[in-house]
Amino acid sequence: MAGIDSTWGSTHLQRNEIFSAQLKEMLQDDLIAQQYVRWLSDIPSDSIRTELKINSIGELDVDDWAESVSLPDRRMDTGQFTFRINEFKGVKVPFTDHFFETSFQAGEVLSRTPVKMKEAMDRYLEGKIMELGNAQTLDSDNAINSAKHRFVGSGDGTSLPTNQLTPEDFAYAKYALKKANVPMTGMVAVVSPESEFYLSTLSNLTDMSYNPRWEGIVETGLLDTTGIRFIRNIYGFDVYVSEYLAENDASEANLTTYNGGAVTSTEGYTTNMFFSIADDMVKPFVGAWGRTPRIVSWRDEDIETEYHQLTGSFGLGMYRPESLVSILTPNTIGS
Repeated sequence: MAGIDSTWGSTHLQRNEIFSAQLKEMLQDDLIAQQYVRWLSDIPSDSIRTELKINSIGELDVDDWAESVSLPDRRMDTGQFTFRINEFKGVKVPFTDHFFETSFQAGEVLSRTPVKMKEAMDRYLEGKIMELGNAQTLDSDNAINSAKHRFVGSGDGTSLPTNQLTPEDFAYAKYALKKANVPMTGMVAVVSPESEFYLSTLSNLTDMSYNPRWEGIVETGLLDTTGIRFIRNIYGFDVYVSEYLAENDASEANLTTYNGGAVTSTEGYTTNMFFSIADDMVKPFVGAWGRTPRIVSWRDEDIETEYHQLTGSFGLGMYRPESLVSILTPNTIGS
């Protein structure tokens, strides 16, 4: 029969079931970056086509109270966040009968298919999460309570290159989050490989003796594993490295360093992110799956080919801007 085979053999059906089970198991091992996002559940089915408005919860102040005097109303919702599912992604992989007949390790390649499919979706999702570092108002310091939430690294060209990350930048990011009433727990910094490199070259730690968390860097170096890499805790921030951080397409001429130092250009700079993930309500980003990644498989007898396809849909956005500090740094080494 021409076209898609409706009597696909038991071997292929087993593959479909196995791949689906493998994917379900892998989805339990989220990317580190996914932990930075407040993932919404029970999204209305029409949110794919329409905007979804989410109330943000603010802080309350107390008022003077007296007997027989009515207190003023204080609203818990201080604003609205508009959100929608707008990313629809997938990957399809074909395997021909000829491939199975002539390839020595065809079975091994096939067995790795769901892993590689999920990795492809993971890489794309991680990149979209990291792009949210530029979801702030660009070319503005995004100050909250007089503390900057977007600025340029304060390296001065001596111990560190101009505009590269410094320990003082970590300290100021902590200060800015504290001024915004962000919890000082669960704090995370995601930095570029270039910033990791230069931080790892800081060998004169005597000037940083006030920060015991630097102890041991000279002996052990910054740890290197795979994917997003945990390297160390600096000023209360668990520091991770990612090569997917957002880069600036154009210069933000109005930005300065945290202490007001002038900046020539930020074009091509990487946006390092500092925030708290103490709980879902303080995470800076929000996201939702319209379709959790799933795999379907089928066979086309006309061309003697079986297909395996992963698809998923999601949306992401900035939810609590006060919980994010972005520091821009050069994305090069040695220049």
